[in-house]
Amino acid sequence: MTLHPVALRAADAYLAMADAAAPGLVEALYVVGSAALQDFRPGLSDLDFVAVTSGRIGPAALAALADGHADLARTRPAPPLDGIYVTWDELRAGPLEVPEGPCVREGRFLASGCHERHPATWGRLGSDAVTVRGPLCAGTVIWRDPARLERWVLGTIDGYWQPWLARGARAVSRRGVVALRPRTVEAGVLGICRLHYALVTGLVPSKSDAGLYGLITFPRQWHRIIDEALRIRREPGSASFYRNPYARRREMLAFVRTAADDARALAAATRVRRPA
Repeated sequence: MTLHPVALRAADAYLAMADAAAPGLVEALYVVGSAALQDFRPGLSDLDFVAVTSGRIGPAALAALADGHADLARTRPAPPLDGIYVTWDELRAGPLEVPEGPCVREGRFLASGCHERHPATWGRLGSDAVTVRGPLCAGTVIWRDPARLERWVLGTIDGYWQPWLARGARAVSRRGVVALRPRTVEAGVLGICRLHYALVTGLVPSKSDAGLYGLITFPRQWHRIIDEALRIRREPGSASFYRNPYARRREMLAFVRTAADDARALAAATRVRRPA
């Protein structure tokens, strides 16, 4: 599988930086997310990655990588980098053994305190990762635990999406204004569809595929807001399906709430059907 040229140039620039900052440290680089799922949108998508290192990163290398990422974010701000650093042992052990470690958020390197090592990333590694450096990753069973993935999905709904809904519902607030923006609509609608899909199938789809899944799964009353999210992702310059951004925000919040409630109900029903 090939990467979008913009994503590939960003991956090559990252490796050049990492090799200069800490020679020999990054032994493998796997691209996941939209770029690996053929859903990369320049100007909209991040470059999600997993970098596998030869060992735990020492203080000197941490400082060098922080400087390198800062330079890279300044000279090549698009697409932003989002990723994690793991050792080979951590990769094999899975996301629950070492839940914290170095990562990059929107191009900014963080030496610790990151909570990005979650089941969805490991699921993408085994199914869709594009190998830029190192042994092939996609198609291998690195780590798999459907029950843990379900708990992560539900935890994300309660820990992230519920507060997100509460903030977006406060119309006279900064977050309420942000919820009027097209990118927030795209992220909210397709993001919750993505989690619902992961809960049902055990796989994490691209945002575009998550939207198509939403059109198949949810009643017709929600199709306009899902189509709007897909329009923003695929053809951001085209005309909106909404004349009023306030009506769009209202429908977005209602859909996210409905999809989140449905995901919880599905998980509860599944637990009831499982044998003791």
